[in-house]
Amino acid sequence: MPRTAVPTHIKKLAGNPGKRPINDTEPQPAGAPVPPKEMTRAAKDVWKRLVGSMPPEVYTGADTDILAAYCEAVSNWRAATKLIAARGFEPMVPGSTGQLVVNPVYRLQSDQARLIKEIGQRLGLDPIARQQINADTKTADTNPFADLVH
Repeated sequence: MPRTAVPTHIKKLAGNPGKRPINDTEPQPAGAPVPPKEMTRAAKDVWKRLVGSMPPEVYTGADTDILAAYCEAVSNWRAATKLIAARGFEPMVPGSTGQLVVNPVYRLQSDQARLIKEIGQRLGLDPIARQQINADTKTADTNPFADLVH
């Protein structure tokens, strides 16, 4: 399975572990991502948690749609999981010709989990992708002895 290309800003945050030349001519999108108006309320809650938990330089306005897709997938997965966990949920339902088939909510849950995994890897949201990012929030002029002085 071939390796997925890593965006330049992620390579820089990770300290360029491959030591390959970094593309300095890559376009640098500007601005912070803003949640689209069309997003569901549940997806907007995921957006707030997600964007608020990552360093500000990781996502830009150009990432808005992929972030929105991820947030919608998470909210859809949660809704499907809630339905499955509800009392009285039927794992088998009558199909179009009357035979019993697996409830389609399981398919929805599975499809959304797959999307979460795939998009999350692209956005650096799984533990393996995140360990590649070196987002040091300390500044160079921070005094390490400042806590010792009252």
